[in-house]
Amino acid sequence: MAILKSDAIVLRVIDYSETSLIAWLFTRDHGRVHVLAKGARRPRSVFEGALEPLVRGELVWYRKARKSEGLETAKEFDPSERHTGLRKSLERLHRGLYVGELLRALTELELPAEDAFDAACETLAALATAEEALLDAHLIRGELKLLESAGFSPRLTLPDGSVPAQATRFAPAAGGLVDPEEHVPGAVSVSPGALKTLVALRRGTLVALSPGVRRELRQLLHAFFTYHLERPLRMQAFLQ
Repeated sequence: MAILKSDAIVLRVIDYSETSLIAWLFTRDHGRVHVLAKGARRPRSVFEGALEPLVRGELVWYRKARKSEGLETAKEFDPSERHTGLRKSLERLHRGLYVGELLRALTELELPAEDAFDAACETLAALATAEEALLDAHLIRGELKLLESAGFSPRLTLPDGSVPAQATRFAPAAGGLVDPEEHVPGAVSVSPGALKTLVALRRGTLVALSPGVRRELRQLLHAFFTYHLERPLRMQAFLQ
C-alpha cells in the first residue's frame, strides 16, 4: 500500500455511514479518484468542513495494491482554496457546479489530465471573483479549455478552412461548423456575432455577452456536449 499526495478539487461527496463519507476528487497528478473518508462526519474530524464540493486542497490517501480491493482511503485533505465567492449567488454556484459536473463527465478514473485540472482551477477561481457581467464569458472560455484538454475542441471554421462572414450552422456530429446549405442532423444556427465571440473566447479574450449571443452559445455548447457525452448535463438546465 502506497501513500499518495496531490493537489485536488472535490467533485462530489456521498454519505457512507453515520460517521464516514465517500468523496470523488479530481487530482492534478492522478486524475479522478474515489476515496473513503473515515470519520469525516464526526465532530472535530481531521476532515471537518473540508470535504465540500468545489473546494481545492491537498489530498493525501492510501493507494491499495490491487484496484479490486475497493475504495481507497483518504488520510487527510488540507484546503487551499474554498472558492467562497461561489456561494455569494446562485448564478455563481450553479456555474461552479456545472464545471464540476463537466469534469466528472470528461475525465476517467485514475487517468491524469493536468490541462483539465488547470483549466478547471482557473475557471472556478474566475467564477468566484469576477464581475457578474463576465461570468458567462469565463464559463464558456473554461468549457472550451476543458474540451480541448479532452480532445473534443470544436472546429470554428468551415470544412474548407474559411471563416464565414454570414450566419452559418454548427453540427456536433460533424465536429463544428458546416456549410449552411448542407443538411446535417442536429445542426444549430450560429450568427456571425456569436461565432466571433466564441472565437475570441477560445483565444482568451474576455467579452461581455449580450442575451442573444449568450442564448446561442449555450444552445451550441449544450448540443455539442449532449452529442459527445451521449447524455445531457444535469446542471445545464440551471444555466438558462
